[in-house]
Amino acid sequence: MIALSLGEAEALLRKAARGAGRSWGMAEECGRTIRWLESYGLAAMALAADLLAQTDGVADTALAPGWSAKGGLIHRGAQPLCPIALGAALSDHAGAPGATGRIGPVFAPLLLLPHLASIAQRHGQAYTLTWGESRFVLTAGGALGAHDGPDLGQRQADWVAWGPSDTEDAAAALRPHRAHCPSSAYASLNQLAERTFAPETEARRQSGAGEAKLSTDAARPKTEG
Repeated sequence: MIALSLGEAEALLRKAARGAGRSWGMAEECGRTIRWLESYGLAAMALAADLLAQTDGVADTALAPGWSAKGGLIHRGAQPLCPIALGAALSDHAGAPGATGRIGPVFAPLLLLPHLASIAQRHGQAYTLTWGESRFVLTAGGALGAHDGPDLGQRQADWVAWGPSDTEDAAAALRPHRAHCPSSAYASLNQLAERTFAPETEARRQSGAGEAKLSTDAARPKTEG
């Protein structure tokens, strides 16, 4: 298991998302999403690594829902939705106070939580997010509240549903200061992130860029038992 600071986790996911073909905006959203979830002790990095591996090179538009003035968010593609793209669309189109909805299938539904938390904070209204037998409450202040279910780390859900919650006093979870990532997921994320590095050239080698890279590699987070 690799231990990283929350800032390191955010930066790694941002670069990995860019390496997988996400736009700059979606890459930034990906980094912020993982930082929020890991800050609550929710194991999100492995889910994100799996999501990016499954959607490597797929355009943002193919992973995002469509919008209909009559029907709201709609699933218009052949494969599951990206939860981060869905979260952005939810914030843009379907985040009206008291709004409810259901859509699917969706990759890694846990990754949708920070976006719904932002909507809850914006409107001062607690919300719930559910899929299968899993249920999360986002408080009116935008914090993680009560949550339970057997499949919190589900890689794909047939559907997700959201709506206002009657739970107003859900206690926020403790916030750790480190993120944790399985070694295999860490390696996968780094492989994607390395695609964003400038290719080695003779001029870069003569300028000492290679040495700088070695120093960076040596400073990578250490593994934990």
